[in-house]
Amino acid sequence: MSVDRKQFLQLAITGGFGTLLGGSVIPKRWREGGISLTPVSRQSVVMGSLISFQVVAETKKAGFKAIRRAEKIFRDLEKTFSMYDEKSEMAMLARKAGTKPVPVSNESIELLRFAKAVYQQGANYFDVTVEPAMKRWGFRDNPGRIISQPTDKELRTLERIIGSDKIIIENDNILLAEQGMAIDTGGIAGGYALDKAISAMKECDISAAFINFSGDIHCFGKPMKGQKWPVYLVDPQTQQPLAEPVELSNEALSTSGAYQKRRHDGNEHSWGHLLFPTQAKPVEPVGSVTAIHSSAMHADAWSTAAYVGAEPPSEVRTLVLDGS
Repeated sequence: MSVDRKQFLQLAITGGFGTLLGGSVIPKRWREGGISLTPVSRQSVVMGSLISFQVVAETKKAGFKAIRRAEKIFRDLEKTFSMYDEKSEMAMLARKAGTKPVPVSNESIELLRFAKAVYQQGANYFDVTVEPAMKRWGFRDNPGRIISQPTDKELRTLERIIGSDKIIIENDNILLAEQGMAIDTGGIAGGYALDKAISAMKECDISAAFINFSGDIHCFGKPMKGQKWPVYLVDPQTQQPLAEPVELSNEALSTSGAYQKRRHDGNEHSWGHLLFPTQAKPVEPVGSVTAIHSSAMHADAWSTAAYVGAEPPSEVRTLVLDGS
């Protein structure tokens, strides 16, 4: 699965593996025994995106074991949530849209229940059913391809089939109520997978972990120098890292912005990938919005919702950068 929204973002991360020591989460046997820890890092491609792992463990073997466990979670969820794999549950839902319910996994139920909740709480600004509009605006095509803008008639047709209230969940079955509907998991699945991966890694014999999934961040443990992990966001206007980092402690971070890998119509008009759902059209009210929460799924969804115009709940911290 290609999580396109995150591939459009740049995120500079420092903090360095040499500075890590895992802080308060170091098991008692390590603290009292004076056992030294070792850093382990690895990069992989999962869900069609680059993912970087940084782990602190007693041994490299233990560190790589935790990373492999997290990678497996991402790859298993890719089979469920992919927008491109014809065998995935999201693809099956699209094929059966407007006809009959589809039996799905607990993971799909959990993901789409949460998506519907954010849709309602965020005044319909966050909507995973924008996939048909994403396709029409060219975000499933090669970035260099010239895209004709939708006509008013096409937009009205797209508006009719967009709306998470049309996702019907009954027991273990899901129905997309209108033919032509499809799910865009790009604004939520990465965060969901990060939550599951971090939870699994906490059960492993490691002290700390930091995961960067193509711009989505989740971490636990502490760096040796300081109490929090520094993350340097990119200024949408200058495309350079900001001077001051955002500091995370057992938290997740997600950034939404429309300033990279845009689509264009060949007439010097381009647009970003973040859509106003009720109009099925791209919007660019600000440069970027970063959301921070203990859950990566919450941060992922609310960074998108807040960018488009929703008011996030009080437990979600946000940072808005102007792109002008």
